[in-house]
Amino acid sequence: MNISKATLLLFSFSTLLFSCTRTPGEGGRASITGHVDQIRRVQINNPASTVDTIAASDEEVFIVYGDNTSPNDRVFTNPDGDFAFNWLRTGDYTLYVYSEDTVITSQPLPRIAIEVSVNIDDRDEVVEAGTITIFDEF
Repeated sequence: MNISKATLLLFSFSTLLFSCTRTPGEGGRASITGHVDQIRRVQINNPASTVDTIAASDEEVFIVYGDNTSPNDRVFTNPDGDFAFNWLRTGDYTLYVYSEDTVITSQPLPRIAIEVSVNIDDRDEVVEAGTITIFDEF
């Protein structure tokens, strides 16, 4: 009788332990860092009219965990254009920042999302998302 209870308890514990799958999101020790640059143009759809490239300060950067359809979190870039999402678990993530559309010439200019996909493989990893370039009219 005691052996069957112990076996049942061990089976229940092992089933519970192995049935929990970690999904991307908060609760880990990994981080994603990156930078946002802003190219300013006199005429947004003309690359020859570029005035300068500056660090995009105070821009919203959104993150989507795994296959979710809506953003799960957001941060703002610092004065140097840098950002970080901390305390993440392993998995796939999508980052995006809104930019003026450089193809369409209608007024007002539509905003589009510039996306970057990153993957965290190790629970203590710091993943560099690189530089995300956005555009704005000067």
